Amino acid sequence: MTPELYTFKNLIGAHFSINGEDSVRIDEIIIPRIQRDYAQGRIGASENRVRERFLDALYESIYEQRSITLDFIYGDVEAGKLTLLDGQQRLTTLFLLYWYAAKKEKIEKQAYNFLKSFSYATRFSSRDFCKALVEEEINFCSEELSKEIENQAWYPFDWKNDPTIQSMLVMIDAINKKFKNIEHLWQYLSEKNLISFYFLPLEKMGLSDELYIKMNSRGKPLTDFEHFKAEFLEIIKAQSEPLYKEFSQKIDIDWTDILFPYRGENQIIDDKFMRYFKFISHILCYHNDIRPLEYNEFKLAKQLYAKENANSISNLEFLKSAFDCWYGIDIDAFFNSVFYTDSYECGKTKLYLKEGETTNLFFDCCNYHSEFANNGRNRLFSLNSILLFYAVVLYRQNITSITQQNFRRRIRIVRNLIENSQYEIREFDQYGNNQMQRLLNDVSEIILNGNIVTEDRGFNLLQKQEEQSKLAWLQSNSQYQEELFKLEDYDLLKGTVSIVGLHSHQNFSKFINLFDNCDKKLISKALLCIGDYSQNLGWRTQLGVKSKDSVWADLFHPTKQRNEGNRFQNTSTILNQLLARLPKDTAEIQIFLKTAVSDYLNNSNTPKDWRYYFIKYEQMHYDTHGMYWWHDKKGKPYEIIIMHTGKALSGKNWNIFSYVLSELYPDVFELGNFAYQGDKLKIKNENTYIEIFNDKVIVTKENQDAFYFLIPQNSDGIDLEDRIEKISQELRGKGLLS
Repeated sequence: MTPELYTFKNLIGAHFSINGEDSVRIDEIIIPRIQRDYAQGRIGASENRVRERFLDALYESIYEQRSITLDFIYGDVEAGKLTLLDGQQRLTTLFLLYWYAAKKEKIEKQAYNFLKSFSYATRFSSRDFCKALVEEEINFCSEELSKEIENQAWYPFDWKNDPTIQSMLVMIDAINKKFKNIEHLWQYLSEKNLISFYFLPLEKMGLSDELYIKMNSRGKPLTDFEHFKAEFLEIIKAQSEPLYKEFSQKIDIDWTDILFPYRGENQIIDDKFMRYFKFISHILCYHNDIRPLEYNEFKLAKQLYAKENANSISNLEFLKSAFDCWYGIDIDAFFNSVFYTDSYECGKTKLYLKEGETTNLFFDCCNYHSEFANNGRNRLFSLNSILLFYAVVLYRQNITSITQQNFRRRIRIVRNLIENSQYEIREFDQYGNNQMQRLLNDVSEIILNGNIVTEDRGFNLLQKQEEQSKLAWLQSNSQYQEELFKLEDYDLLKGTVSIVGLHSHQNFSKFINLFDNCDKKLISKALLCIGDYSQNLGWRTQLGVKSKDSVWADLFHPTKQRNEGNRFQNTSTILNQLLARLPKDTAEIQIFLKTAVSDYLNNSNTPKDWRYYFIKYEQMHYDTHGMYWWHDKKGKPYEIIIMHTGKALSGKNWNIFSYVLSELYPDVFELGNFAYQGDKLKIKNENTYIEIFNDKVIVTKENQDAFYFLIPQNSDGIDLEDRIEKISQELRGKGLLS
């Protein structure tokens, strides 16, 4: 017998002929005791997704006035009663949807009286609740209809213990939220029959009650992945039977084999599959500028792979290729052959991993893509990782046309661009343009063709130009390739070598030796002996520090702001001068630096400018961000503020010479933390304050006249005496310093 379509309304009263007997009529629909409680209204991540997907499907059918079929429903019909054995969840939700439409639109009772024929036998309370819903009235004056129902006089307090009732209340609120703006909902449901399903009595399925009850009582519902797989394959089947068969086989066999080594503790690979599926799908969304990015896998599948998308077939082919490219290989071994994380390995590219990351990008993607931390603010699989992994996937997809040698060179270029495009890597730029599309296009052009495109906005332009220069330079300097790659991989540089420059290849290894083996405060002093290597960031000035590598990394990464007034180039020039003077023997470098500093300070011709003090006094190298502020560096070069924070004077800050004195004589002086706001150097246990200016020092004592003394300077405004020693001497003479 061919199954027939029914709606919830016309199933009640339908006639059937069973086993050749006279036709029977369905007068009641009963949810039997063997069934579990109503579950579509439960609270939980999985239940929420199921509820949302089901209501979305119903809503789209109503809103678009498009018919939808909810698959098979079946049960046993006897004496006018349909004992439902499969379809409980769907029919209960339809019952609530019909009830909602009837009550909200104030439909005549006679028209919806058939709803009384639906009932639960699992609990008396569930049965009574269904009956009361139909018979009683509510006002629809609250956003949460559940609260309004719970406040009715006919609603007993102990119904809160019935999980089916509580689940129905959740679903009623969800229905109200989804359908509250739909007009004529009752008409769409009861007259246009947009929502239907197939029904056959149990006997017509060839199953006995006992057998079906055993089958239905296994108690294990389909997983989210099984639901997704069924729906996804239906989407494919609607377009291409061959593709449907191919995807079915690959999902169940080939792709399961790929993912099985990465299965979780529960021995399943469902979540791994879904994350990789979303990764590839999101790549397609970025490429095709589909917004906003969808994280619901059901909506994502429909958005990209349903026939309504003009590119659906090519999208499916890309997805298939992205899975197939990993089949039959040792994925861990592949990534280990491409990337490394510790000491330099010839032929590989270094990755700078954060906590929880590995060199196996496939593994990381399957574990973390589309997962977020810190209330959705931080991706666990970052945009940087997405771009790098996409480059690898492209290679795997096109492995027959890209040589291994070319790939290794190109993936290094991609790594360099990613590491040096901090401000360029984002989903959308400040104007709302699709920045990820540009970045992915850059990656594609590099991996597939070896071209670095500078015309379009994508990765950092300065780094693109550097990568082009490297390619050209290596054409005639291939003997230095490994030295260049070692320099690129160095942690302070992460791909950019502009601070040394291709013209100074003799300094490639010297740079690494210097920063690997020497105290960084000593390096800073040695650089200052040669010249002012600082860089300006607007009104702030930065120097290197002892223990924070990120400060040196900032100094070594070129930006337009850092090169204002050629300051970055000036840093490079001074650094290369120092590197050129270093001895070849690594063990002698630290000694060389100390000697250079000592010679500088002991040279009577050394001017006592601000650099002299930074070189002589350890305390001036404040070990946070290396940030200082000069109000007037040319006119008042000795009026310097140390900044505790990296970006604002609202944080702790100190006059640099007051700070040195407070550190040299901690038992004598105390110093507040806000010099910019007016804090001065103070003698402990006395109301005596000391202010140090560019060319003089003012001492103020309570109830006494202030006095001052000058710092001897030449005609160029350069100190003739060490001002720290001068101030100490003057204060001793006044009995203020012992």
